[in-house]
Amino acid sequence: MKNIYLIGDSIRFGSVGGKGSPGYGIFVKEILNGIANVYAPNENCRFAQYTLREIYGWSKSVDADKIDIVHWNNGLWDVMRLHGDEPLTPIDMYLNMLERIYKKIKLFFPNAKVIFALSTSVIEKNAPVGYVRYNKEIEQYNAAAKELMNRLDVTVNDLYSITQTFDASYYSDWVHPNEKGARILADAIIKSIGTECSI
Repeated sequence: MKNIYLIGDSIRFGSVGGKGSPGYGIFVKEILNGIANVYAPNENCRFAQYTLREIYGWSKSVDADKIDIVHWNNGLWDVMRLHGDEPLTPIDMYLNMLERIYKKIKLFFPNAKVIFALSTSVIEKNAPVGYVRYNKEIEQYNAAAKELMNRLDVTVNDLYSITQTFDASYYSDWVHPNEKGARILADAIIKSIGTECSI
């Protein structure tokens, strides 16, 4: 069986805030049960710099040499504006972090193909005071990340376009998909993985 490793924020991991979100990771694992082994950090991978700091430790939790695909995302934490501030990670720093993470993935998971997922959209009007994300900025960060990944010859999984079709009935809050939304994302991730390796 193929071995898959998922790196991502609470869109993957799930969220307990509001009505809670299961995250797409649980459904990727459920659907691929008996077909592929699915692994992931047992935590929210948060912003890009956090992922860069922690990826070595995550790689040690599995037989990293046997991982066939790393499906990875950072972005929603990076673009977040806290209490009127600028985005947590400026876009030039974001790109620098992404390229460094890519190099670490290739170092720590030497036999894995890499897929980078674009950040998902949000329902801006439902954002709480002090925690703001703008879809226009998510699009800017996604476009810059896509350009970088194209240069690095990394496959891009466009989850943003999928979530653009979601209304509030697909979300548990203003950011996180509910089960219905998470299952759709899981299907898109499995399709992307299947394009890169036969599962």
